[in-house]
Amino acid sequence: MSPDTARSDQPLIDSKKRSVEERNRAIVLRNFRAFDSGDLRTLEETTAPSFVDHNPLEGQLPGVKGTTQASAIYRTAFPDAKIFVEDTIAEADKVVIRWSGYATHKGPFLDVAATNKRVTLQGITIFRVVKGRVAEQWGELNLLSILRQLGAFSLDR
Repeated sequence: MSPDTARSDQPLIDSKKRSVEERNRAIVLRNFRAFDSGDLRTLEETTAPSFVDHNPLEGQLPGVKGTTQASAIYRTAFPDAKIFVEDTIAEADKVVIRWSGYATHKGPFLDVAATNKRVTLQGITIFRVVKGRVAEQWGELNLLSILRQLGAFSLDR
């Protein structure tokens, strides 16, 4: 039976599956916003003790300590960062966030001293939720664009 011909008394989406995905989406959004704002207490509450960051910063510690460390590094480098969630997709235990934002470079970032330059940011982060906490993360940030905006990298010859 196609969705167009489904009986009106049968849900097109399994409500149990949807509720798990919506719960995971809420957990991830809370975790993401805590990371962005530097709310380390909430970040610790929403991150699994065995958390794995598959794209860590150089020297980033493992586990919860690593994600709080990374948040502190970003907040030091870009204290006025404004990040906007553009899209979220939730499927089973994974949640994807496409995000963008802007910030002023006020502290060291990837061996680049503060420049006071305003940068635009964009990325996609995939989270895996286990037992109500973020257990894994894969993040892609356009670092080349950021480094070019900071004047630390040029494609000019």
